[in-house]
Parts: sequence; C-alpha cells; structure tokens
Amino acid sequence: MNWEVINGITGIIGAIGTVASIRYITTHQKEPNDNNKIVSTYKLMSFLLACSGWVLLCFAYLWFFEPLGAFVSDSDYQKFFGIMLSFPAIVMFIFGIRLMYNGNIARD
Repeated sequence: MNWEVINGITGIIGAIGTVASIRYITTHQKEPNDNNKIVSTYKLMSFLLACSGWVLLCFAYLWFFEPLGAFVSDSDYQKFFGIMLSFPAIVMFIFGIRLMYNGNIARD
C-alpha cells in the first residue's frame, strides 16, 4: 500500500476539518436550545475539531520526530493508524456513556 499517499490525503482532510470546524465555532454561537439535542451542530463541529487536531498532532509527531525510523513498514503504519483512530472511538464511547448516565437515551 502506498502509505505516503494515505498520509498526504489524511493530512489534507485533517487540515480542512480543522479549518472548517474552527471557522464554524468562531462564527456561530452556541444556541440555548442546543441542550435539548443529543448532538448539536456545535458539538459535532467540536468533535470534528478535536479529531482533526489529533490527526494533525499524530502526523506532526510522525513526520518531525520519525519514531519509526526513515523507512516505515506496513505493520508499523497499521499500528500508527490504529492509534490515530482510537481517539475518535474513545471520545464517542465517553459521549455515549455520558448520554446513558444523564438519561438522555430513552429507557425501556
């Protein structure tokens, strides 16, 4: 697999997501009726900002410090992308647990 292309595409998507979410958050204020929604646009953009920032932080670490050396094997890249994908999964898991704890999900 051509990991350099995947790195480039993921980095560009991360940068676009960061710019779009920062632009939305700075131009739109949190609405008072957003507390009644499970996922508001503001929360979604905040999630996008956090995930995009995590991706860019991981790539900056990989590109500048080269912890895996100059040549990165396929298995190392798969581990690296696993670390990158773990953050959004953890955030969604914590959000779901908070929803269940607060009782925002319909109970049987």
